Amino acid sequence: MKIVVPFSPGGPNDVMARVLAARLSANLGQQFIVENKAGAGGTIGTDAVAKAPADGYTLLFPSAPFVTAPALYGKKLGYDTLQDLTGITKVAESPMVLMVAASSPYRTLKELLAAASTQPGKLLFASGGVASTPHLATSLLESITQTDMLHIPYKGGGPAMMALIGGEVTLFLDSIISGGQHLQAGKVRALAVTGAQRLPRLPQVPTFAEAGLPGYQMTHWVGLAAPAKTPQAILDKLNREAVKALAADDVKARLAELGVTPVGSTREAFNQFIAQEVPRWTDVVRTRRIEAE
Repeated sequence: MKIVVPFSPGGPNDVMARVLAARLSANLGQQFIVENKAGAGGTIGTDAVAKAPADGYTLLFPSAPFVTAPALYGKKLGYDTLQDLTGITKVAESPMVLMVAASSPYRTLKELLAAASTQPGKLLFASGGVASTPHLATSLLESITQTDMLHIPYKGGGPAMMALIGGEVTLFLDSIISGGQHLQAGKVRALAVTGAQRLPRLPQVPTFAEAGLPGYQMTHWVGLAAPAKTPQAILDKLNREAVKALAADDVKARLAELGVTPVGSTREAFNQFIAQEVPRWTDVVRTRRIEAE
């Protein structure tokens, strides 16, 4: 059985997919392999799964770009996100962290947003590329706060983080998975986390709500999905087995090391989440005039 990760090997999504695949293989006695099909913002791998036989043997490991692609690519997509694929379960999620360089004069979210408000276009924010999750997450922040900052895209999250550390940009909003080691090393400073609660790894860092911005919600999430015409019985079994796998102690421990919380939702809850996220990001993409490269 194949789990397609629509991004390159070695990234957070790839690591989490392999953790899940290993536990599913052990539990079911059937080999689950991870196949990376990167390109076009995750749409190449997603398209491959959407057009695969609906027999449960080819699954997708979607994340945030899954729900932003309809707005970014429109009719260029070779599939319909809501019609051609169906969710099995939300696998895991982790908050994002708004970070500045250790040398930054900004020590609170309020100070940063005040500067963004009084100096439109002056503050620089990094991302791993146009229409990447950090780009869209910061664009959502701009929309909510009615501020304008200058986007500086890099070729991946690693170079974006190095740019922040080096003082080339003002801020970087990214997953705790990517920023954790640099925060622990004191190279960057966290101003706020996007989750509902503070992170055990960063107990001194407030949530966005605690820092004065309760309306901002954004998490890095991953899930499991299949072609829409996959039989109900197969989808239900995959949901049960995935939820069981995510409850295993070794899986929870490994995900905790990454700063990720396992979810294991129902199919209904995950599909409802997807249906709500597509129009939310469509509004952000249109409002901020974001175009995929």
